[in-house]
Amino acid sequence: MIAEANYGGRITDDRDRRLIKVYAKEIFHDGLIGIDKWKPPGTDEYNYGYPFDEANVKQDPEELFVPHLFFEEIMNKMETIDQPAAFGQHINAEITSQIMDSNELLESILSLQPQKVSSDGESRETKVLKLISDLAENIPQAVDVGAVKYKLRNDDNPLNVVLIQELQRYNILLGVLRASLEQLEKGIKGLVLISPELEAVLTSLFENKVPKSWSFAYFSLKPLATWMRDLCERYNFLQTWAVKTLPHVFWIGAFTYPTGFTTSLLQRYSRRGGAPSIDKLEFDFIPIQKQVKDVTEPAKDGSYITGLYLEGAKWNFEKMCLMEPEVMELTVLMPVIQFKPIQKRVKPPQNVYECPCYYYPIRQGTVDKDSFMLKIDLKLGEQSADFWVKRGTALVMSLAA
Repeated sequence: MIAEANYGGRITDDRDRRLIKVYAKEIFHDGLIGIDKWKPPGTDEYNYGYPFDEANVKQDPEELFVPHLFFEEIMNKMETIDQPAAFGQHINAEITSQIMDSNELLESILSLQPQKVSSDGESRETKVLKLISDLAENIPQAVDVGAVKYKLRNDDNPLNVVLIQELQRYNILLGVLRASLEQLEKGIKGLVLISPELEAVLTSLFENKVPKSWSFAYFSLKPLATWMRDLCERYNFLQTWAVKTLPHVFWIGAFTYPTGFTTSLLQRYSRRGGAPSIDKLEFDFIPIQKQVKDVTEPAKDGSYITGLYLEGAKWNFEKMCLMEPEVMELTVLMPVIQFKPIQKRVKPPQNVYECPCYYYPIRQGTVDKDSFMLKIDLKLGEQSADFWVKRGTALVMSLAA
C-alpha cells in the first residue's frame, strides 16, 4: 500500500514506483523489529541500523528506549555519512555525485570571472570573434531535402520518412546557428544592435557553453567544442544515409526522436505478408559479438543499433550479461544490439532486467520533453533484477562529455 498508493513526492513514473517497491520489499519484514541488529544487505562492515546492545535484551523497554539513549546512539555511534552500499549503490554512484557537485562549483566560479579583459589582454569580444570564425567554418552544409525526397519517391520504406524528418529538424538547427553567429559577429563589430538574446549567446560562447537558443533540437550536456563535433558527426551519419543507402548499423543517439525510428522498424516489419499488426509487435533485444566495422550486412529482421552506454553496471562481453563495474568505470559502451520485431509475448521474458533507456544522463528530462525513450531487456548475470533496480542501472544515448 505504501509503495503503490501512499508514497508521494518523487514517485512520478513507473520507474520510480518500481524502485520504491524494491526498497519496500527489502525493508518491510520481521527482521526490522527483531532483537538482532538489522542492517541493509551488503552493509555488514558499516555501523548501520540501531546498534542494539545484547546485554540490555532483558531490560524493561520503558527503561531501554528513552530519548537520551537514541540521541546518544545516533549522534555518537552511527555513521555521519551514508555509504552508497546502504542504498544498494556501487561506490561509482558516490563518485558520480561528487563529480556533479564539483562541476556545479566550477560553473559558479566561472560565472564570477571578469567579463571585460582577460589576463592576456584580449577582451571577451575579441576571443568570441575568433571562436565565431571557427564555428562558422565547421557548420555542415545542409542537405537538399527536396532532392532526397525525389530520390526516395518510389520507396515506401517507413525509415525514409524518419530520415527526411530528421534532416529537416537538423537543417532548422543549422540555419539558426548560421544566423545567430552572423548577427553576433555584426553586433560585436558595431554594425547591428546586440539584443539580450545575442548577449546570452555571447556569454555562452565565451564560457564554452552551448547557447540555450541552440539546444532546442535535442538534449545534450556536452560543452560547446564537444557539442559542435557531436553535431557534425550526427549530421554526417544522416548525410551518408541520404547520399548512399540504409546503413547496416544505426547510431540511435543521432536521432532527435529515437522513438520515431523504433516505431518505423515495427511498421516496416508489420507490412510484410502475414506479419502481425504494429500494435501486436514488440522488440526482442539481441546483443551480438561484433564490432560496428565488422557488420557487413543489415539485419534480416529489425535493425542493428549502436551508441548505447550502460550506467550503474558493466557488460560481460563473454557471457553477454550484466555484471559489476570496476571502480571509476562510470559508463560502458554496449555492444551492437539487434532490435528484432516479434509478436507480443503472453508472459514477460525470464532472467532479464528491464533496463530503462534515456536520451541523456539527466533522466527526468524537462517539463515538456521526457528523457525516457524505451525499455531494453538485458540478460541478468549473477545478480537479480532487484539488485540492478537499486543500482539505478540504465542505458543512455549520449554522455556528458
